[in-house]
Amino acid sequence: NNKLADEWDFIALQEPPVDRLGNTKANHRWRMVYPTHKLTKGAKPRAVMFVNTKISTNCWEQIDFPLANVVIICTRTTEGTCTIVNVYNNCKHDRTLEELERSL
Repeated sequence: NNKLADEWDFIALQEPPVDRLGNTKANHRWRMVYPTHKLTKGAKPRAVMFVNTKISTNCWEQIDFPLANVVIICTRTTEGTCTIVNVYNNCKHDRTLEELERSL
């Protein structure tokens, strides 16, 4: 959506719609960021982030995390750094939050 890209730099999405290959869609104004272990674990991603293409890839990086329910991005600006964490938390247990707490 062009209006979203005009107004937002990052979008954190949980339970994204995925195709039969496990991918979700983004247009040319967004970079899709999947959990770092999406491809190696084969699990359907429960959390993804969109990064606006107007933000240089030199200004942000994805932080590795071992679970497919978490996407972490660290941004750098003239004001400092900001870490954005998108967590899909299963309501039946707290394992993702426990792992995140141990890692941070």
